[in-house]
This record gives sequence, structure tokens and C-alpha cells, in this order.
Amino acid sequence: MTYVIAQPCLDTKNGACVEVCPVDCIKSADGEPQFYIDPDLCIECEQCEIVCPVTAIFLDTTLPEEWHGFIEKNAGFFRLTKEAPMPIPFDKALQMIDAAHVKADELGIKVTAAVLDEGGRLIALGRMDLARPMSVDIAINKAYTAASYQMPTHEMGNMAQQPWFASVIAASQGRIMAVGGGMPVLQGVNILGAVGVAGGTPDQDQQCCRAAATVSW
Repeated sequence: MTYVIAQPCLDTKNGACVEVCPVDCIKSADGEPQFYIDPDLCIECEQCEIVCPVTAIFLDTTLPEEWHGFIEKNAGFFRLTKEAPMPIPFDKALQMIDAAHVKADELGIKVTAAVLDEGGRLIALGRMDLARPMSVDIAINKAYTAASYQMPTHEMGNMAQQPWFASVIAASQGRIMAVGGGMPVLQGVNILGAVGVAGGTPDQDQQCCRAAATVSW
């Protein structure tokens, strides 16, 4: 969760929140009508919410529905003003693959794990002994799907049932796969890449993805 500054701050910019923030995550700029909270740095300490004189600050989970657009406004301000994050480093990609393989061993399955960058280009790939050859392409495609849609592939079920989704699959030449086993790798609101796993059931593949995504750097 993160705090979000919403509508009541527009054109007021009181600044009390800036003064009490212990991690310096509240910023604005010349010409901006309000302050914004960096979702990468916010530690949910409540101090900004307590001192805000116009009741403009809410947790993203309690933000009134009519102001949900301010979640993106806050995050978008920092995407424009901060340096873009580096893609997943190669050594970390190898560690992610190893974590996926360890989880696969626990589950008694043989899988291929693929790590892609934010543009869907391969960083590293590892196929366990006895994993099916076709699992290579499937793992890459799952990771590509997660990177493209910036969401875990097991959450795409409703989307895949829409009539238009068949044309998306055709246009991607089959690379889009809305089945469990793909997960984006995020740094706050920024996507660094994605991991895809194939070889077990969709649920087993997704468990391996979660194991890979726990690798930190």
C-alpha cells in the first residue's frame, strides 16, 4: 500500500505534509497544481495524512472511488521526474531461474524458466533436465505476456474470454498466453521485466514464478 494525494490538494499546496515526511517522498514542481507521493518510497507512516489541512491524503486502498485517477497521477509524476530503472541484471536473472527450479523440485516437476526485460527480450533461460522441449517457448511466451500486460498471467482469465482477445493472440503470433505461469517484476510502479515458467500445471508454474520473484537486489 501507499499514500496518495488527491483532489483537495489541487491549487492549495499547503506543504505541511512535506515537512513531516520522514523519507522525503513528497514532491512537486514549478507549474504543478499539487504535491505527489512517491509510491516507491512511501512507508505508510501516516504523518502526512495526520497533518494535511484539507484532507487530501488517503491510503490507495481507502481512496474514494471518484479520485482513483490520482493513484496514477501520483505515480506518473515520479515516472517523468525520476531516472528510469535498470532492467533485471543478468546475475539476478540467473538467481531467479534457480529459485524457480528449486520450487519445481519441491513440487516434483521439471520446468523451464525464462526471464525477460521490460520490452519482452530474453535476459536468461534455464531448462531443467527432463523438462519438455516445448516448455522453452511456452515459458518465454508467458513472460512476454506478463511484461506486455504488466500483470500476472493467471489474473488474465476474464480478459481472455472477451471476443477481441482472439485477435490479440493472432496479432502476437501466439506469443500472448493468458494462463498461469507468468509474472511481471516490478520496482514500485516501474516494470523491470518478467519471469515465465512452463512444465507443470498453471498453478504449479505460477508458484515457481512467485519463488523467482522473491529474489531481491
